[in-house]
Amino acid sequence: MSNAPSLSLALRWLSTDNGLSEQELALLAGVSPGAVAAYLNKPHAPTLTWLSLLSALRCRLEVKAPKRFLSVALPKISAQRRAHERQQWEARRLVAFRSQILRQSPGSSQADAQRTALGYVAASAARLDGDLQAANQRLESTRVECSAPGMRAALRAVADAANVNAEDLALLAGVSLSAAQSALDATQEGRLATPHRLFSAIAARLVIHPAGGGAVSIDLAASGDWRPEAPRPGRSSMTHDEIRERAGRGEALAAIAREAGVSRQRVHAIVRCGP
Repeated sequence: MSNAPSLSLALRWLSTDNGLSEQELALLAGVSPGAVAAYLNKPHAPTLTWLSLLSALRCRLEVKAPKRFLSVALPKISAQRRAHERQQWEARRLVAFRSQILRQSPGSSQADAQRTALGYVAASAARLDGDLQAANQRLESTRVECSAPGMRAALRAVADAANVNAEDLALLAGVSLSAAQSALDATQEGRLATPHRLFSAIAARLVIHPAGGGAVSIDLAASGDWRPEAPRPGRSSMTHDEIRERAGRGEALAAIAREAGVSRQRVHAIVRCGP
């Protein structure tokens, strides 16, 4: 695995296999050329978080394309990152316990509440260590065999099968709790839609292999909405004179804005300024 490519490098290799330029890949995937160039040439934070969580779940990742299979390198999770997230967990617990103590015992001093809360945090930390050890054992032994509609849904399938919640996963991966919660939100792809569409455009399927066996195959995604003839965000597809003429006929500004591809505020500013 030491020679395994990153996910972005795997995409570049497969694009080359298919003889595709960045512009051609963008057109196939329905993703803007700028987004393709950025994904191939710069670190993509949502992808890095997803890969870190996948590594914490004890999984392997493969890309299965028509011409070849590629094993993808997953990030190594440093002890420093885990320690930082542990400190954040302890800070959240301390605030919650202290607030609870002061609410239940209004006569308690801040110092007494702090001291008692620190004791509660220490007891919780001892239980947490056992919880994390048990989570790792479940991840090593749980078989998962299914398909998933997206990258977040696939991550969620592995976590749910091993009964690993977002907070435990954040601690195992050394990522923030909010990042773990977002990555486990199976209802939407968010910014992971970009890599999902790019790989799908060349019929390359992402497949997760849990440590306990099985496979989670991620379905190919439909192409995005970008088209070369589409106006850039914020740039109207109508001229200012056309907008003023339609507004002058009494057409609702919101309707004009939807058709022009700009905000209602922008249409209002164009109409107000006059010719």
